[in-house]
Amino acid sequence: MGIRRSLLSAAGAACALLPLTAAAAAPDPGPAPEPVVPDAVFPLVAYTEHDLGGASQAFGSGVFDADSGGLGAVGADAISSLRVAEGYRVLACDLTPAQAAGALDGLGACRYYDAGWYDRVGGGLDESISLLAVVATAEQRGTGVTVYGGAGFTGGRLALGPGRHEADSGDLARLDAVNSLTVDEGHTAVLCDSFRSTAVASGNPGICQAFGPGEHDTVGAGLADVVSLVAVGGPAVTATQGYAMAGAAQTFAPGIHQAGAGELAIVGNDAISSLRVAPGYRVLACADDGAGADSLDECTLFEAGTHDLAGTGLDEAVSLLAVSAGPASGDLLTAYDGEDLAGTSGGFGPGIYAAADLGAVGNDEISSLRLADGARAVLCEHDDTEPGEVGTCRLFTGGEHGDLGELDDRTSLLAVS
Repeated sequence: MGIRRSLLSAAGAACALLPLTAAAAAPDPGPAPEPVVPDAVFPLVAYTEHDLGGASQAFGSGVFDADSGGLGAVGADAISSLRVAEGYRVLACDLTPAQAAGALDGLGACRYYDAGWYDRVGGGLDESISLLAVVATAEQRGTGVTVYGGAGFTGGRLALGPGRHEADSGDLARLDAVNSLTVDEGHTAVLCDSFRSTAVASGNPGICQAFGPGEHDTVGAGLADVVSLVAVGGPAVTATQGYAMAGAAQTFAPGIHQAGAGELAIVGNDAISSLRVAPGYRVLACADDGAGADSLDECTLFEAGTHDLAGTGLDEAVSLLAVSAGPASGDLLTAYDGEDLAGTSGGFGPGIYAAADLGAVGNDEISSLRLADGARAVLCEHDDTEPGEVGTCRLFTGGEHGDLGELDDRTSLLAVS
């Protein structure tokens, strides 16, 4: 059904980045592992077993912690191996922001991972990771965090968008120091006291601390006057009422968001005119959000970037957004190649799956499915036809669906939440 490519082959070959060093007062997790076979795809895929085995979860850019459920299918204190894609760097720490609140050593033991394939996370973080910060090395547009030279929002100030900002690269040159900050809704900032020019084999970024949305009149005693790196994680998707990202805006995390459930309340139903999709994410936008026998109205799959909807059937018509970085382990949805839940089956966790990611059940083979209570899924006829239309789509909610109607043996794309 117009199969163009697998989501699992969408990213390029990985390249080497530079690890960071430890500050004297920071925890020392020991030597960092060396990346091997640098062919990672998606910004990050984390695994619960060594050698890229066990449960897995794909991540786009952003900051994810266990307390908020952001680690998805892999969960807290379970990650044992990683794949990091070209153009990205990952910071992993063994404490969440809530656990680190007020601690002089911040997020505890932390480690930077360059692009590559890590059979073991090493550095004392095996089955200990509770926070992941995934940042693109390329500059991104936008703001989200404002840092100030003095405590209490005094001194010089500098607005920073999602990505990695280092003193060593001149990104913070307008300030003598970073001692307070404000963080916009949908964003998180991770501040560390070491940066790239101090690189040694350890890859330890020193003391790090995470700051969520709100005003922070101090960075804490452990980081006062010594911040050398600011990693900003932004929302997966931002939607606005106006073109060129103008007007009322709403941010969206991974998941399926429906106007009928009040999940587009800020930007509004039938009101979206532009979308910004963060690096590593895709969003399926549909002009309907009704579940049942009828197919959804026009749906389009958008990749990372800024998209004006002018001249499309989705301009001021979007009622559903399905946001994801990629596949994950789990069984929120079980698909069958026979009607009435019969035949070969495959389980799917939260995420977006293209034709080549449908595993044993196969492309153009799904005839029935079971969804866990509270789960939602959008099934579509195509996975990547030009210029992004995906053909007939339907929304399904929790329960058993023994007959898929016009999508019987015609499904090439799944979005599961």
